[in-house]
Amino acid sequence: MTEGRLEVEGELELKQFWPVGSSDADTTEIKIKTTDTSFRFRRHAGARFKVTKAFKNATVHGRTTKRAIDDKGYVTVRLQGIDAPELHYCPPALVKRAAQTKEQREAYLEWNFEYRQPLAESAALALATHLQRAGATKLKCTVVSFVDCPNEVFDTYGRFVGEIYVKCGARTDSINLWVVKNGWAMPAFYNSMSEPEIASLLEATNSAYARELGVWNHIASHVGNFDWKSRFRGKGCSVQKDRGEVLVPKVFRRLSTWAVNKRAKMASGDFCKYLRAHGEACFLMEEFLEQGVAAAERELAEFIAGDGSLLFWPEELVFKDAPSRLVGPGGGEVNW
Repeated sequence: MTEGRLEVEGELELKQFWPVGSSDADTTEIKIKTTDTSFRFRRHAGARFKVTKAFKNATVHGRTTKRAIDDKGYVTVRLQGIDAPELHYCPPALVKRAAQTKEQREAYLEWNFEYRQPLAESAALALATHLQRAGATKLKCTVVSFVDCPNEVFDTYGRFVGEIYVKCGARTDSINLWVVKNGWAMPAFYNSMSEPEIASLLEATNSAYARELGVWNHIASHVGNFDWKSRFRGKGCSVQKDRGEVLVPKVFRRLSTWAVNKRAKMASGDFCKYLRAHGEACFLMEEFLEQGVAAAERELAEFIAGDGSLLFWPEELVFKDAPSRLVGPGGGEVNW
């Protein structure tokens, strides 16, 4: 059981959120301004917090290689346990650049836009509007992550995984819980999460679902056809009607990747074949809570029927985090 607690004091700039910026309502581009004394860690509940410089000049190696803290002191945060509709997803090529034919490359570039889901703009705007009520353009915030060692902090894309708390008026709100409680994101559980963390998001999810808020009044039960016209409109766009069925974002990302690569002739067969070929390991949530990672391992493809029907609700699955490794400036292990 994880006993450690890492906290990061920082500054959240509201101009980064769409429509002024490009940040969406969950994970991809939320940046926190930090300093050398921003990070503090305690090993267990009875211990004192101590400032740590473990992440200074450290690099995350995973599906990408990225500095843990960039040159300007910013940390990119992935909001733990949630998945909002995609505002600007850019599908990757399934064939490495050096192995692509000229025709494949040209077709890929022709169709590789940043694609958007219904309600993605609404979700990003709702979060930005909520945070603006604090009456400032920059908000003091605390990012919390329950970990025991530095190597557990960042995901495979170099993002700090945690929960962001901001002060809005007299209250201190968890952005993670606010987004879910108001129906602007679905739960997205991973095996790095504890039972209390999962339970709090389940409660928030059930509250939003019961009131049919946000995505829950528009959730898709079927994969359907990919909408090639729904693309990121960029920064500074006027708000417009933002409606339609919302596919589970994790499935949408895979659908868009398959669709673009199919047109570029870098994928063959139907969507279900693609899912089976590119496995996404997961557990049933109830089994994971009982057995942890000893639970039977499943595949996302099991929960999508041949006709595209979704055989699961987002909260019913717990996904395996892709591996990452934190390396110090000298190439060695990072310690507190």
